[in-house]
Amino acid sequence: MQTHRWNALLARIVADDADDLGGLTSAFDPRYAPTGRDLMPEIDAVLMPQAALKRGDAVCIGLRVEGPLADAADRAMRLAAFAAERDVEVVVLAHADHVGLERFGFRVERIVGATPEQRARCEAQIRRLWNIDLVL
Repeated sequence: MQTHRWNALLARIVADDADDLGGLTSAFDPRYAPTGRDLMPEIDAVLMPQAALKRGDAVCIGLRVEGPLADAADRAMRLAAFAAERDVEVVVLAHADHVGLERFGFRVERIVGATPEQRARCEAQIRRLWNIDLVL
């Protein structure tokens, strides 16, 4: 992501959030289902030369988030400022179905699996896909 896109993201971050309608929509919302129900398939690597997932010169970092963030707006501000300053791509590795950074435009990849080993394999697969150099 170029610096101008991070600056645009910074300009849109506000602490206000929509009212929680979870009680009304939880029966229809897959985010309220138990975690670990989905598994990523183990497949052979396939080269996709036409699909550039990030800039060729970019350094990609991952941010591991274990659950929903109470201070998502503050975290989004700091993360976008860091990304703009360091000129890095940011991929959020979410171990929960919803962490709060989605609404700000961050790339959020959900880590799935019922066991720690399955979740570790899923995270490793996503790190290879995005060529993540560092996980915070």
